[in-house]
Amino acid sequence: MVRIDTRLPKHPAPIGGSQLSVEAEVAPHADPSAADECRRTAVDWLQDQMGTPLPRKAQAHRSFTHTGNDAVCRAIRTRDGRGDYWAAQLERTPRKGLATVTEIVVAHPEGRSPLVCVKVSDRSVVPADPASQYPADMLAGMAERIPLLLGGRTLSHTPIVVDAPETMLGFHRMLVDPGRRMPFAVVSVPPDIEDLGLLRRRWESLARILTGLAIVWVLPPKMTYRLSGQVSKSLSVFLGAWRFYRAGFNHLADRTHHPLFLKNRMEDERGAEETARQFLKMAIEERIRAGPDGHLSIGYDDLAREEAAAGRVPARLVARLRDSLRSSSGEPPRTQDASTSEGDRVQMPNDAPNWQFGAAQASVREPVPATSETDAAIGNQAEPVGRRMQTATEGAGIQAHRYNEALRRADQAERERDEARRQVVQLTELVRTLGGNPDAVTPFPTAWEQFASWCDENLGECVSLADEVRRELRGAEFEDVALAARCIHWLAHDYRDECLRSGDPSLHGCIHEIDERVYNLPCDADCLVCKWGGQRHPVKWHLQCGADRHDPRRCLCIYYFWDEETQRVVVASMPSQRESARN
Repeated sequence: MVRIDTRLPKHPAPIGGSQLSVEAEVAPHADPSAADECRRTAVDWLQDQMGTPLPRKAQAHRSFTHTGNDAVCRAIRTRDGRGDYWAAQLERTPRKGLATVTEIVVAHPEGRSPLVCVKVSDRSVVPADPASQYPADMLAGMAERIPLLLGGRTLSHTPIVVDAPETMLGFHRMLVDPGRRMPFAVVSVPPDIEDLGLLRRRWESLARILTGLAIVWVLPPKMTYRLSGQVSKSLSVFLGAWRFYRAGFNHLADRTHHPLFLKNRMEDERGAEETARQFLKMAIEERIRAGPDGHLSIGYDDLAREEAAAGRVPARLVARLRDSLRSSSGEPPRTQDASTSEGDRVQMPNDAPNWQFGAAQASVREPVPATSETDAAIGNQAEPVGRRMQTATEGAGIQAHRYNEALRRADQAERERDEARRQVVQLTELVRTLGGNPDAVTPFPTAWEQFASWCDENLGECVSLADEVRRELRGAEFEDVALAARCIHWLAHDYRDECLRSGDPSLHGCIHEIDERVYNLPCDADCLVCKWGGQRHPVKWHLQCGADRHDPRRCLCIYYFWDEETQRVVVASMPSQRESARN
């Protein structure tokens, strides 16, 4: 693992003075969606702890704050050139003077394996017990789904049975290794065992609550004799007893420093649970004494300070400028009086700031004022024929002049609009170069009913939805609407930019900018043909998220193609997989 230098000050020491820290690394061979799976497991654990449903932002792994009766849950996520960082805090204040904070960080540094860090801080006036706040079950849930490494070895969440001489040799070598930092909880099997199933459940429960803090080993009777011969009987464990071997154990160790718990202490479930709590307490003490691993030096407070320091000014600047451009190039505003002779005017807002690069404030194609039949009849009776012809000629000249002037102003407005768009692109790139997110203030929809209008309002110049898509959205079943919106946002920006630059972008495989679960893949040969703009377009690519293609709630497929004529990405079908691709 590589140390991540964020050049930020460390967290201040908690009031209570103790901080438990456990850090694990995702194995290099893990699935690309490992970081997202870790975040999902963490959110589920946080929701269980709060006892109330978290907001939808939590399920989308976005920043949120949720308050309960005696707890506050917060999360923050940043994605930039360093990587993808998500951190959550669960602060509990069950009574006055007592406060503990459990922090979970899932970091995916650029070019490295994801990291998972858990910290439990005691901020109480009087030191509290961190054992009840340690999310061992959450870590065990992650280890069940994802291969995690702790100190270069597989993170253990199940007991290891030493049932062979070779295994016993390796166990003894690690037991007396002076560089060992991880405590060992060794359980012996009594020779006159009656209910092996009961003992196995106790071992598994012990291993689960010690996940990330200690490794649980199980020694059958034959292996306990071997251990006694290797370390002496006073330092061994046998006849159903449990022993906690701290780091630094050797053949000359003080036996009181490595506590032994006899079988008679665990005759009932209450005694077994109390012994397990003692093991957890000792494992936490060892971890706090050893200190953090120190590979991940960024946490929730660091990310929050960075976001506050960066601010939202550049992002709001770009968003406001985009809104102004849409106002200047969109449809004319509707007037309440349909008979207004001045026509509809396309203007910038009255409070438009000076930095809008001269966006147009001109009339576009003013209509010619109409003359009623009654007025024409009266004029025909009152004026001589020659005067009427002269008046008609002068009126036609005025109308032609006004029409030409309107065309000139329209052309000028289009030129200024194009220049403003160029300025927007430059400003957007500048914001990204400075580490900001120009799209940070663009809210993603949370329901399918909002999806089509959101695309039209925010991405209408870059992405078009086919009519079939608008029909499909009415019965959409995919649960993560925000993820689908991020995919469309990526098509409107990253993918479209590549199309405009190179004409044939080679963006194949995992799209990390969206999510580790999202892949850009070619379609089947006869997957889909879309009728668009009076032509038939073959659809050759689609974005896919989710392996269970038969479950539309968890599988997302977005079929799209590039329309050279309109310079837009056209979405041909979403969010379900096409029937022809399933067969």
